[in-house]
Amino acid sequence: MDKQSAVDLVKKLTSYTKYYAVININGQNQGVTRFANSEIIQNVNKSDLQISLTLYDGKKEATSSTNVLDDESLKKLVQAAETMLAVSPAGEFEAFEWNPISIKETENDNALAELYNAKGRVEALKKGVASLDGLSSAGALILEKRMAAYGNSNKPEATLFSEFDNVQFNTVVSHKGADGGGESISHRASELDILGAFSQAKQRALMGTDPVILDGGEYTVVLSPYALGDLMFFLTWSLNAKRIADGASFLSKLSEEQAFGKSINVYDDANDPRTFPAYFDYEGNQRKSIPLIENGIVKNILYCNKTAAKAGASPSGHAYSNKGMGGYAMHTIMQGGESSLDEMVKSTERGLFISEFHYTNFVNPRNALVTGLTRNGTFLIENGKLGKAVNTMRFTQNLLEAFSNVTDLSKELTVIGYNVMPSAKIEGFMFP
Repeated sequence: MDKQSAVDLVKKLTSYTKYYAVININGQNQGVTRFANSEIIQNVNKSDLQISLTLYDGKKEATSSTNVLDDESLKKLVQAAETMLAVSPAGEFEAFEWNPISIKETENDNALAELYNAKGRVEALKKGVASLDGLSSAGALILEKRMAAYGNSNKPEATLFSEFDNVQFNTVVSHKGADGGGESISHRASELDILGAFSQAKQRALMGTDPVILDGGEYTVVLSPYALGDLMFFLTWSLNAKRIADGASFLSKLSEEQAFGKSINVYDDANDPRTFPAYFDYEGNQRKSIPLIENGIVKNILYCNKTAAKAGASPSGHAYSNKGMGGYAMHTIMQGGESSLDEMVKSTERGLFISEFHYTNFVNPRNALVTGLTRNGTFLIENGKLGKAVNTMRFTQNLLEAFSNVTDLSKELTVIGYNVMPSAKIEGFMFP
């Protein structure tokens, strides 16, 4: 779907109803190549386009959705929403006034679609598998085109539209019972490094044999950007205005201004060219470039229209639905430091290098307590050198303490989809 098609669709839907209407269109087309045991097992294309229609009558609202676009189905979509609207109770808010905004045109890298079509994905995986010298690998290489549109009855011709291509690659390489992981993801062909991801996964698998079992306790950890990004998700999740109001965030009870160490600087910047382009949120608000944490101090929380209205604030441009669920960071960038990953390892007398976490979740969001497991490459650091592989370990860690105990950050930043992260060294990381 192109922009004109989105505008025409919004005009058509708004013409079918007398009520004020808001339309969200979200679609994706994926070319997916999956492999296991170093052999391709699937090479398919799949696509979907979802239309969400919300109607307003005073403080009443109702939403219906479909992925069928013929005229009869669109009329049924409107009828379904009108039927629900008639029996819906009044809520707290009427439809929010929307003023058209101007957003940047998305500049897609056409080379992605050319290099990573079905044949190109197969060729890229052949080269990667050949570099493994017989080790077994599994994973996926995905070419994806995403699109989003927002429009309403106020000015259908001003419908917002955005689309972009990206390629996502991940692999796990196995060797004698040990696994190593590698990833590369970007919306620019020049920034993808699939062979590099294979090489990293291979190295970690070779190093990972005969893992040792360590006792629990506090460890100095050096986290890869992927592991740090996993923790950062839970930190920015806690900046959601709805979570704070519901008492499900550390900010619900935090009395001190200084929440983290002074080296922690995090911002959300939709205009940073390293991140995936997405310039408006689900409610048609412009995504803003805002500081989230400056020198360890929380500077902004993330609002949707409804949570902003309740708080007497302005929406921050981070809504992911129109249900009053607050806002979520979409373009999280953490400022790095002056070190390198190698230097952080060399400066560690005894600790752990952690490639990835998984099964990560909150134990207690109000206390910012998170738990999870290590995987795909955890290694003991002794006397400044990577040593033996370490068996899977469970951590349970307070994020306020973890981000207050960061002693080093890398200069090099890694793009992880929408986010940009450094590596980090953290003291006193807890493995119970």
